[in-house]
Amino acid sequence: MVRRLILMRHAKSDWANQHLSDHDRPLNERGRRSAPLMAKQFANNNLAPITIVASTAARVRETVALMLAEWRHEPEVLFQKALYLASVETLKTHVSGLLDSWSDALIVGHNPGLMDFASWLAGQPLEMPTAGVVVFEADGESWSEAVATRNWQLKALWTPRDLFD
Repeated sequence: MVRRLILMRHAKSDWANQHLSDHDRPLNERGRRSAPLMAKQFANNNLAPITIVASTAARVRETVALMLAEWRHEPEVLFQKALYLASVETLKTHVSGLLDSWSDALIVGHNPGLMDFASWLAGQPLEMPTAGVVVFEADGESWSEAVATRNWQLKALWTPRDLFD
């Protein structure tokens, strides 16, 4: 079975309120504009993830909500605290543990772990700016097999700047 793994960094966050914890920071205006535009890029490329697994951070929740508002389909959304500032090892574990009945999944999280994980999958350094998206595909009977064999093909890399500036 072909597995499609989509990694997305949350949209640009707002640093104006210094009293908020990092976990509670919302999106700024640019972030609120770029998340729906990236959602449209998914639709324009016939990508309709059936499952979204995301960090519990406010900026991630807001990114996901803005994307969902643009889509006609309703993917299952799972928020997991362990994805907040997750390391490469944590991301490997989470992807390996995805349900094997899912052919694709979108992970929405944070740098540097997300960028490092994308680079590890690609076998080359990749940049993951805010709202950046990387699409991978691999063959595997299970997600854990696909992660272990590390035979991922980089299918797309989108950044808001490349697409919309």
